[in-house]
Amino acid sequence: MDRDEERSFKDPIHATICGVDVQFRVASAREHRFLPDGAEGHDQMFEDMFSEMHEDEVFFDIGAHIGITSCVIGRKYPRIGIVCFEPHSQTRESLKTNLELNGIDAIIMDCAISNSDGTIAFDTRHDTPSGMGEVRHSGRGTETPVRTLDGIVSDDGVPSPTVIMSDIVGEEINLLRGASTTFSSPSTRLAYIVTHDRPLERLGSSKQEVEELLRSYGFDELEYLRDNFLKAKKSGQTGSL
Repeated sequence: MDRDEERSFKDPIHATICGVDVQFRVASAREHRFLPDGAEGHDQMFEDMFSEMHEDEVFFDIGAHIGITSCVIGRKYPRIGIVCFEPHSQTRESLKTNLELNGIDAIIMDCAISNSDGTIAFDTRHDTPSGMGEVRHSGRGTETPVRTLDGIVSDDGVPSPTVIMSDIVGEEINLLRGASTTFSSPSTRLAYIVTHDRPLERLGSSKQEVEELLRSYGFDELEYLRDNFLKAKKSGQTGSL
């Protein structure tokens, strides 16, 4: 990126998403592509979240990227607990910047989430879906720490989630495989999972297996808010007002 392009992204970009005023600073044209361009798609997602969530939630944003979801949620609910997971170092810096810009105090975890602890290749090439980073089991990519969600909740002193949002390009199946205790907990009552067909197929999985695992963990109300955006809820469990 040349200096002129860097200067073009120096100032914060202001947006109103589902009635919430937020601002973002991006480090590149690639990050800029993820900012809302017309809010309809984002509004649909956030309208549903706002109808389900309250101030006393603990919100896990897995694959937080530059922080769009966490910033909107944090601005809507100033007292909410937020834990962000973003393994890519440059993107994580933008995430930190945007959380600070919006006055949001969140825990930031610098690991990928899967079904085992260790390291894994994290590919940030431009040909990954939507230009986002993707875990690669081929071994090609940047070596990145990987954890299970169950291990983090039990060992790292982070609060247990009540609401989980995940957009991790196929690793959603391994997130679920490595988080049976967390997802089965009565306190974890709501999940929003972006499913990615081709990456799931590469892992020998599918949307159907994602749905089956969620049901096995007690989520009995499943619906797609759009083609690949799955909402899962445990009936009879609501957030405390």
